[in-house]
Amino acid sequence: MLEINLTIVIQVLQFLILIFILNRLLFKPISQVMTERKAKITAWEEKTRNLQETARSKLESYENQLKEERTRAQAGQEQLTIELKEKEEENLRSVSEEAAGLVASAQQALGEETERLRLELRHQAVELSQVLAEKVLGRKVS
Repeated sequence: MLEINLTIVIQVLQFLILIFILNRLLFKPISQVMTERKAKITAWEEKTRNLQETARSKLESYENQLKEERTRAQAGQEQLTIELKEKEEENLRSVSEEAAGLVASAQQALGEETERLRLELRHQAVELSQVLAEKVLGRKVS
């Protein structure tokens, strides 16, 4: 059978002392380091999430600003196109009016020149008919 003697009691006491010492020197510090490490990792994860969220919100803000700027640029381009078309139409109108003025001026000058030439032709016709009459009649006609 089992005999209980002083050696067993001493070995149990040594075992308890060893557990106490290991607990003080090894288990508690390791447990504390593990707890601190877990807390740091949790803090880093939280910080990472916050940074990712901040980056995401800044990216969204940047994309929204970019979209607004593109919209503004497109509106400006459309406005510029409208203004250019209006200037083009105005230029065409002024050129058309100028051309119409030139045509009218040319027609008036042509009419005046035609009238002058008619008068000159009438004068020449009169002179020519006098010359013909003189040649036909053989005498001077006044």
